[in-house]
Amino acid sequence: MPSGDMSISLVVSSRNRADGLSVCLDAVAQAAQRADGLDLELVFVDNGSTDATPQIVEAFAATAPLSVRLLREPRPGLSVARNTGLAAARGNLLAFTDDDCALAPEYFTRVAAAFRNDAEPILRGGRVELGDARDLPVTIKTDAEPARLDRTLHPGGFVHGCNMAFPRTIPERIGGFDERFGAGARFRSGEDTDYIHRVFKAGMGVAYEPAMLVHHFHGRRRPEDVHRLHAGYAFGNGALYAKYMFDRGSNMRGMLRWDLRMAARELFTGQTLSPGLGLTWRATVRDSLSGMMSYWLNRPQAG
Repeated sequence: MPSGDMSISLVVSSRNRADGLSVCLDAVAQAAQRADGLDLELVFVDNGSTDATPQIVEAFAATAPLSVRLLREPRPGLSVARNTGLAAARGNLLAFTDDDCALAPEYFTRVAAAFRNDAEPILRGGRVELGDARDLPVTIKTDAEPARLDRTLHPGGFVHGCNMAFPRTIPERIGGFDERFGAGARFRSGEDTDYIHRVFKAGMGVAYEPAMLVHHFHGRRRPEDVHRLHAGYAFGNGALYAKYMFDRGSNMRGMLRWDLRMAARELFTGQTLSPGLGLTWRATVRDSLSGMMSYWLNRPQAG
């Protein structure tokens, strides 16, 4: 995609986070100021906020160095909001971050450079570092080397939804996010994992590019916060295992077998998933099985 033909739409979804929103918006403005020659827009989706979120975005838009579009989406759910932003975005390259993240100053130029010479559509995600050193080291990805997803790797966490970009041709082929997954939805999480898996299953590339950097101010500083977060991730993964259980083109069954093997190994060796954070493979499998059951109980019935 030649840079002269490149237009980037950054989609941010938010619900009732007015207190910390300036960190996200100020970083977007700084990155836009350094992106000479790029056609940029911010598509901000207010997902039913009852605080001052829309007013803060409107004030930001008045002086922002890029086009800002504020959309209202009253239906709850991260995937719902992302699909609303995706449908309205005008760019031929679609980037996603979260309202508790701050783009690095060179973000837009690094995204443009990563996609500039692609001959085929590729979904890319980038580095996610802690924004506040007081937060526990979760929901980050700090690998220093580029990588490509293959069938031996779990799509969950390979790239993060808070730092993800892809050309418009990808949703034109596979559609939008599954609205049953993600924060605020029935299956709590996994909307990015599901999307990455669908891209890979459709024969398109998925890559990790560390030059694309955001900082995550997630605010989790207590072990119980991490346990609750991890339980939600495992529940969402379980729903994904159920979704793809009988899909021969999917490797999700292999990912479930890996979790089960690690839980069995933990019983015999005592080697847990994360001793420092108190996470175990047994709890992971328990919550995954709960997610699988929830998916099967709530899947649409054939008419």
